[in-house]
Amino acid sequence: MRIIKFLLFNVILLNSAFAQEQISLSSYYIPGLVDSTEKGVMIDMLKKIEFIAQVKFQLSLMPTKRVQQSFLHREITGYFPELEELRDPNSCRTSAFMQKAVMAFTRVNDKPITQIKQLENRPIGAVMGYSYGSGIINNPKITLTRANNDLTNVKKLLAGRIDIILGDMHSTIAAIKALNVEKLIHVEQGSPVNLLDVFFVFTPDEIGQSRCNKISIAIEKLKQSDDLYRWFGYR
Repeated sequence: MRIIKFLLFNVILLNSAFAQEQISLSSYYIPGLVDSTEKGVMIDMLKKIEFIAQVKFQLSLMPTKRVQQSFLHREITGYFPELEELRDPNSCRTSAFMQKAVMAFTRVNDKPITQIKQLENRPIGAVMGYSYGSGIINNPKITLTRANNDLTNVKKLLAGRIDIILGDMHSTIAAIKALNVEKLIHVEQGSPVNLLDVFFVFTPDEIGQSRCNKISIAIEKLKQSDDLYRWFGYR
């Protein structure tokens, strides 16, 4: 009898494994969010999505540009995270699981910047490869001078070569702390100048559309359970 129960249990497990859709997914290293294929806040989210959607992700990490180019050439069929500004128009996207806040940093005694309009006709420092949203990029009155990193922009801001840094509450704050100039630079923490949806991207074929739908349903459930708020402050 015990043997029969053991065999039945293994059959159930086997059927469950086969029932889970195997999804190849690519991503890239983002400190604290995607530290490895097993560690990071976004990896915690993936595990929850797997459970809710009854799927199994086969995750691989590559440099950001390689991920995006591999998708354009259809060498991969899905990846995350992505922004609308950089998304291949011939693709399927899921619901947003978080929003990326674009913050404006100024010298401590300067007027705080909380709106895109305030960026017009001002010398602004930005970082190469960073996305700021079409409302900023496509505004002809806004000119961004791009540097290799936030450290360079912080130095330029304090030297008076730029008036504003566009950045975020992770890498830009880290650069400010690294230079020990927290008391010299100000940011309105609750007032981003732009918010960008962050989501998964898949090929626009039938399989890709199905995966978008499955993951979007799981994302909505994670919103309702407040998991997304706990991880990313997103509702």
